[in-house]
Formats: sequence, C-alpha cells, structure tokens
Amino acid sequence: MRAVADATGVSPAAIYRHFTDRSELIFEVCERRFRELHHVVEEAAATSGDPLESLRLRGRAYVRFGLAHPEEYRIWFMSKPGTAPDWTADRIMKGPVVTHLVQAVQACLDAEVIRPADPALVAFGLWSAVHGLTSLLITKPAFPWPDLDELLDHILSMLAAGLVPGREELTRRAVAAERASIARELHDVIAHNVSVMVVQAGANRVNPPAGPAAATQAFASIEATGRQALSETRRLLGLMRRDGERQSPAPQPGLEHLTALAEQVRKAGLPVTVLMRGDPRPLPAGLNLSAYRIIQEALTNVLKHAGPAATEVLVRYLDRELQIQVTDHGPPALRAPGGRKGSGHGLIGMRERVALYGGQLEVGPLPSGGFRVRACLPLEPPP
Repeated sequence: MRAVADATGVSPAAIYRHFTDRSELIFEVCERRFRELHHVVEEAAATSGDPLESLRLRGRAYVRFGLAHPEEYRIWFMSKPGTAPDWTADRIMKGPVVTHLVQAVQACLDAEVIRPADPALVAFGLWSAVHGLTSLLITKPAFPWPDLDELLDHILSMLAAGLVPGREELTRRAVAAERASIARELHDVIAHNVSVMVVQAGANRVNPPAGPAAATQAFASIEATGRQALSETRRLLGLMRRDGERQSPAPQPGLEHLTALAEQVRKAGLPVTVLMRGDPRPLPAGLNLSAYRIIQEALTNVLKHAGPAATEVLVRYLDRELQIQVTDHGPPALRAPGGRKGSGHGLIGMRERVALYGGQLEVGPLPSGGFRVRACLPLEPPP
C-alpha cells in the first residue's frame, strides 16, 4: 500500500481518497506485485542456455512465486467474473510475463528443439498448465500433495517432453533433409549430362562428322553421356525434394578436388594425408560426388570429435568397386562423443549416399584408439 501511495504521490492515509473504488486499489497493489514475477521468471530462465530447459525453469519460478504470494495470486488470477477492472485481462495477456513466454517458445522453435507449432498457442498451453497447478496448490493446501520439487519437475518435464519430437521423428527429419540434399545434387548432375548431350548433338548437326569412323565416335560419346544420365535418373527416383528451393549454380565437387579439401582441413588444424591406390578412372558424376561428400563428412566428424588427430584418407580403385577409408588416430577417450557412435545426422547422410549406389558402409572405433569410416561403392567393370 505504501508503494502504491508513493507512486501516486499521496500519503498512505490518503490512499483511499485517491482510489475511490476499493477494488481498483486492490488490483493496483496486485499489479505492482506481479511486476516482480516478470523479473523472477526471467532471472530463473537466464540460468540455462538451453531454450527448452529455460521453459521448465520459467514454469518452476512461476509456481513458486504464486505460492509465495497466494493472496495476490487469488485476486489477480482467481477473482469472480465482474470483480476485476476491465483492463486486467488485457494487461495480463499483453504483459511481460506472457509476452516473454511466447518469445521463449519461439526461441525453441528457432532452435528446432520442439515440434513446429503456433508459438502463442504453445505458450498459452504451458501457462494454463502451470496456472492450474498453482491454483490447486493455493486452494487445496491441506491435500496430501507429493513433494513439491518432485511434483514440479515431473509435471514440467512431462510438458516439455510432449513438445519434443521423438527420436524416430528426428531421424525421419534427418533422412528427409539428407535425401533432399542428395536429390538437389543429382539434379545438377543430370542437368550437366543432358546439357552435354544437347551440345554434342547440336555440334554434330551443324558440323557433321567427316567419315563413318568420326560419326561413330561422336554418337558413341552421346550414347555414353545419355546412359550415365539415365543411371543417375534411376537413382533419383523416390527421392523427395523440398519445394521452392533455389538450385546452386556452382559445379559439384568430386574426388579430383580431394587435394583442395585436404588443404582446407589442414588449415583448420587437422593433419591429413591422402593416398590414392589403383588406376584412377572417370566415375559417374553422381557417384563421384557422393564419394567426395562421404570423405568430407568423415573429415568434418574428425575435426568435431577427435581434434587435431593425425588422419589418413585412402581411395582405392578396384575393378568392380571404389573403396574409401578415412581413419583418425585419436586416443580411445575421444572416440565416443555425439555422432561418433553412428547415430548422428552426418552418418545418416553417409548411409543414404552409400545405399543409393547399393554399397556398404562400416563405421566404428578402433581397438587401439581412433575411428574409421569405410565405404565400398560398386562400379561397373571397365570395358
């Protein structure tokens, strides 16, 4: 009451003359009290950098504040219809507590840690749950409630768990995203092959080959390019692409760019050696791209999980398959974090690329320490 009197510039004794409506005075007192709630909730949320955990901390701080000020909470949130001033509901809905809760839910959506939804609906759903719990605890104090900390953690954890997509859903998302990426890349490969065929055919139409041998060679080149495009098209079937995504005009990389890739990761602090075995020969564009991406992802994982561990990239050309092996020599203690066990999205992408060509992928730690990625991609036998 004294704080309200000071804010309005009157003495406590004159406060009732300033507020002719007693209920208006009471709600003014409560409003000042609930300005503290905003700061309490924000301070609790700031103790965690995890956007989902911050939601749980907000709920816990909210319930505890309500229990610490039960009378103000009753008046502010549990009054009978018609007893509250007309502005109360509007001020609650547009107040900092609810507004910042919506923003916190949006942060979770931006971080993709909860399912896509309307942030306002999620925020009001969470608020309804913690408000219901707070109201029950205030109105039924004699009820044999379980331990408050355990009850709060259980209810709030259940609420958070209901927002989080399950492991299967996350895996489906990762696979769909990776397939969309592969589809975009194969689109570029096919577009390249068809463009080459059109150019070759157009050139031979304008300047017909001189003699049967030259004509045969020209048509053989077009045929080979067409067969390669058909092969890539078959592999493209079944892959889903996201609508409306722009295609990158940049040429896609292949094994011929391994030297540049190795130099790039060396500059990032990873000592890497590239070894080539067998007789290198031209590869189908899609397979060449997939081989490069597998090596690139494997080296990225080494940088993430093994630090500056000596790493060897081995590419072996055999008659009927291309073998890729990326081995790091990190210590055993560094071999298990995150995606190194084979559950990460990077390894999901590797499996998708290898499966696309009917190959095999082996990943896992080495007995002496370090980690190895080994992929075998079938090749058509050389002529």
